[in-house]
Amino acid sequence: MSRTTARAQSETVGIILLLGVFVVSAGAVGTVYLGDVASDADEVVVSADLSAAETDLRVDHLGGDALPNEALGVVVRADGNTTRYPFAPPPGEFAPGDRRAFPDALVANASNEVWLYHEPSGEQIARATLTPEPEPVAETGSIEGTVVGPGAAAMRVASGASFGVRQVATPLVGATVSVDGAGRVAETTTGSGGAYRVGGLEPGEYEVSAAAPGLALSTTTVEVEPNETATVDFRLDPLEPAEFAVEIAGVDATVDAGDPLTVDAAVENVGDERGTKTVELRAGGEVADSVDVTLDPGERRTVSLRWQTLPTDVGERTLTVDTEDDSATTTVEVLDAATDAVAYVDRDGDGDPDERYTAVELAFLGSVDGHLVVYDDVEVSVPVTAAADRVTVRDGVTLRADGVSLEAGGNLRIGDGAAIDTSRVGIFVRPGDVTLRVGGDLNARGATVTTAARDWVFASAGDIGLTVGGTADLREGRFDATGVGLFGGRDGRITVTAGGGVLTEGASFDPALA
Repeated sequence: MSRTTARAQSETVGIILLLGVFVVSAGAVGTVYLGDVASDADEVVVSADLSAAETDLRVDHLGGDALPNEALGVVVRADGNTTRYPFAPPPGEFAPGDRRAFPDALVANASNEVWLYHEPSGEQIARATLTPEPEPVAETGSIEGTVVGPGAAAMRVASGASFGVRQVATPLVGATVSVDGAGRVAETTTGSGGAYRVGGLEPGEYEVSAAAPGLALSTTTVEVEPNETATVDFRLDPLEPAEFAVEIAGVDATVDAGDPLTVDAAVENVGDERGTKTVELRAGGEVADSVDVTLDPGERRTVSLRWQTLPTDVGERTLTVDTEDDSATTTVEVLDAATDAVAYVDRDGDGDPDERYTAVELAFLGSVDGHLVVYDDVEVSVPVTAAADRVTVRDGVTLRADGVSLEAGGNLRIGDGAAIDTSRVGIFVRPGDVTLRVGGDLNARGATVTTAARDWVFASAGDIGLTVGGTADLREGRFDATGVGLFGGRDGRITVTAGGGVLTEGASFDPALA
């Protein structure tokens, strides 16, 4: 009798709780007593929650007893349609703390009536009205266009009997288009008519490239705007054949007659295809050495070529490194090994020395006709005085003396990295002056001229005086006439007079120009 009474009480409580189910738009919690679930056993208590995660339905077991999955089901009614979702499979139990998710069980932007019920008894455990909102759709853009390539030549009549030939572009089917930017990399192939389209791109700048076998890669950049389509069309050209550019990377400025000379040449394939070409070194028009070089597109390599000089090669010689596509030249001075010559004069302008001079002979040279070239370092303890129609101090050569006076009726050049140096260090030293008189232009770009004094007592620097009829190019040069002594010093004067103007960009003067 007591057993029957307990069952009746359970049913009454269950009915009361079912009437008290709490329904909200975002989710609901339901609690129910299920009397006599399986047999005459004790009543079962279940508490569950229904909620939405976008269009996914979530069912959470909040507390109470575990129920077998086979005994549970969910019903969703939206837009006039009713759908049942069983808990099983999988087998097992729905226990406190568990969550079951039903992906895309809900209809976005619609009222979804949802019931969780116990199938054997037909009892409703929880009920809710859910109105999920869809995931925000990102504002994206797209890129589209066509890819064409060269086609067969077509004839067209211009006027009368005259005609021309033009190249007709052909749509490329199967060309590869790559898009890279704004955190995304995408690739597609062109379809009919050479057309392509890449969508779903975040706004931003993209690099777009098109490629097809046998044709050169083409790349450009484009800005993608939200909800807009950017058009990028490509015309792919045939691959350029291998083309080798060459430049001289290193060579000694002088070599003794009879000694070998090595010329380093940098070779680069600036074409679109792999190739093999011959690189030659020519001396006086004759091939002195050669090497075959194989390079991939864009590859660069340095090769060494050798010229064996002869005793008869004394003088300035022009060396040429060439391929079938490009060439580069340089000049070297072949020295007579039997002398200590540092300079020569070219009287007839053919580039060959007509007379050579040692350092001491140069110091007392005076005036000569022709082009005076100082090609090796000079160091003498007397002043150097020389005059000629043209004067050149080769790149990197140092002329060091007690004083220097050079005069040129035409142009005078002090090479890049060359130096005229009369500076002194010691006690009671007095460096000599440097005087350059030029009828034409003076080119001392990148050169150094110094008359500085460093003395343990009192220093007195020499003067630097440049008198130029044309333009004085002193850019990137260094001119130093400072005097520094323990008990004081006197700086020299730096003066420049030029009829055609003075170029001083990047140059340093210490002290400043007078």
